[in-house]
Amino acid sequence: MNQSKEPAPTRGILDKLRAAGGPSAILNYKDFIDICLYDPEFGYYRREATRVGRNRDADFYTAQSMGPVFGELIVGAVGQILEKKLGGSVDLKEWTFVNVGYENDPGWWDNQGGPFADTVQIGPDSDLNYGGNCILFSNELFDAQPFHRIAYLNGQWTELGVDVSTSELRETLLPDLSEEMQAFQYKLPMDCSEGYILDLPLETNPLLGRLTNLKWNGLFLALDYGKPWIQLVNDYPQGTARGYYKHTQVADLLNQPGKQDITCHICWDWMEQGLKEAGFTEITLESQEAFFVKHAQKCIEQVVAANPGSFDGNRQSLLHLIHPGTMGHQFQALWGFRSNLPQ
Repeated sequence: MNQSKEPAPTRGILDKLRAAGGPSAILNYKDFIDICLYDPEFGYYRREATRVGRNRDADFYTAQSMGPVFGELIVGAVGQILEKKLGGSVDLKEWTFVNVGYENDPGWWDNQGGPFADTVQIGPDSDLNYGGNCILFSNELFDAQPFHRIAYLNGQWTELGVDVSTSELRETLLPDLSEEMQAFQYKLPMDCSEGYILDLPLETNPLLGRLTNLKWNGLFLALDYGKPWIQLVNDYPQGTARGYYKHTQVADLLNQPGKQDITCHICWDWMEQGLKEAGFTEITLESQEAFFVKHAQKCIEQVVAANPGSFDGNRQSLLHLIHPGTMGHQFQALWGFRSNLPQ
């Protein structure tokens, strides 16, 4: 069981957690993480702080932290995909780029005016108001959603929770499954090794539905890290959840609530099914390396050819983004195309 270490949580977020826990002062993981990440006052993604970047004050960095080359690769890739799907040249000035993410870093095109008709930034409090021809893009969005934790104990699945009655937060067993888990339990493996832990991001598909159910046509593209269901239930006996603080992966999910990121792998099978139900076709999942190499060849060639014989920062960033030992295989790209507006 996880047990938090010093420093102790702040009084403010403890009060929020205890109020949500009711008389028992116990929360399931989804509710605990929801407060830790998204509480308007104390949540990790809501407070004013440096979270993303390669500097030591940040907690982690993303592909967008690699500088302008990432934005150029994305623009090149979506342009090439659209041309292939539509059978001819595409003017991106006729498309709206919808960047769904919770950091103020929409990409190099935002500062330059961009190659698109408009760039819409969607945060946790944003109204979803876009339509027509759109490119809906996210980078490490779906792994940032709250999740449930369950363990296979004594021949059955038991939900794990967090005891918030004192400043020394403790993982505990819940007497019953939460409503969300009760609805999902028929999809769980009937038999598993004793103590196997599953981290279940059940919030990802409702979010996907909210983003895709509006009346827009075009390309959905999500870069994230995840696994197929068969791997999640067989290859990760300790679960996939982890925290991040000051560029260090943290095993203790209960340490410093509101001050560290908490995340787990998403399930790609669920998202592929969600896109299919929303009317997307030619749904494709590939490594980040394969995505850029297949769909942004011209951009890659330009970066590689620039400044021959000398050090080039963009080449270094490109290598980090596509090398299989770094981000190239750690992250995957899921994309699909829709040409018929939802009714």
